[in-house]
Amino acid sequence: MCPVRLWNGKRAWLVTRHEDIRAVLSDDARFSGAMANPDFPAITPARVMVDRNERAFVGMDNPAHDAYRRLFTREFSVRRMQALAPAIAAIAEGLLDDLEQSGPPADLVPALAVKFPSLVMSALFGSPYEDHEFIIRCAVARHGLTQSAADAGTKARELAAYVRRLIDAKEADPGDDMVSRIIEEHVKPGRLSRDDFAEIGAMILRAGHDTTTNMIGMGTLLLLQNGEMRRRLAADPALIEGAVDELLRYVSPVQFSPRRVALEDVEIGGVTIPKGEGLFMLLASANRDQAMFARPDTLDAGRDASRHLAFGYGIHQCLGQMLARVELRIVFETILRRLPGLRLAVPLEEIRFKHDMQIYGVHNLPVAW
Repeated sequence: MCPVRLWNGKRAWLVTRHEDIRAVLSDDARFSGAMANPDFPAITPARVMVDRNERAFVGMDNPAHDAYRRLFTREFSVRRMQALAPAIAAIAEGLLDDLEQSGPPADLVPALAVKFPSLVMSALFGSPYEDHEFIIRCAVARHGLTQSAADAGTKARELAAYVRRLIDAKEADPGDDMVSRIIEEHVKPGRLSRDDFAEIGAMILRAGHDTTTNMIGMGTLLLLQNGEMRRRLAADPALIEGAVDELLRYVSPVQFSPRRVALEDVEIGGVTIPKGEGLFMLLASANRDQAMFARPDTLDAGRDASRHLAFGYGIHQCLGQMLARVELRIVFETILRRLPGLRLAVPLEEIRFKHDMQIYGVHNLPVAW
């Protein structure tokens, strides 16, 4: 438990241990995840602007959180994700066809890490693929560390307005996609308003594009840097599903979240957190906690990393985690099988890491094969 001073002079706490983070995130009575709370901690003024205007359930406590989340759970169920796997695999194969046809060198970030989840989300959600660059710009404005509060607020409103227009279009001309199904199952019966759906849809689009993109880039880089793990996975693709958890544990791309505010004086990790002070759950730290994971700084393809917290914990655990797992398993299997000679095309020092973002990853990944 480490006290820190935020940009606005307020004190907050970094929670770093696996056990303590689970304790906070499972204690809904004494810790709040409501982003509208004026004491809710934020890393930048821009994030305050976004938080105060968040209307999706990611920024709510129960019972409102669960009431909204239940409307979308079936869309991300294990059964639905397994049914989507062949279509997701076909997308990966098509992108590798394009990559091989264009020939080396190539930057794997725009060629695969961005395109792959964008195409998957287009098929799942129903958003036109040609809109993915706009969606990513809106996500970056929310997740960046350098933008102004005005720009963050503008991009948040623009993405919600985009989804609202998409809802109107799908209501007039439905298809086989999430937006059309949610309209039919929940909007028309009156369980979900169109405006609330627009806010939740914007949240799903941001997460579905940005986090998976960064994990593909970082995961591929780690495999290129770890020859032993790469050889094991190539020789035994059955290990890839477990290796996805290990890569998520090792990288933990979400920074500075989840966050909570104490609703009363609470002792956690031997420290008393006063009422009204904020807490940042450092998932990357929890996932390197030696009390939970032996040799935590070693990337191990054979490790059981299933207790990692990269997707969070408790009621706000990532809704789309099953989709992310399927995407990552498929994309890494396809890369290892199709491009066994893949290598970095530049020195590691030329890779630009996302120190300017709340979602960690790489801006570029030049490769050859």
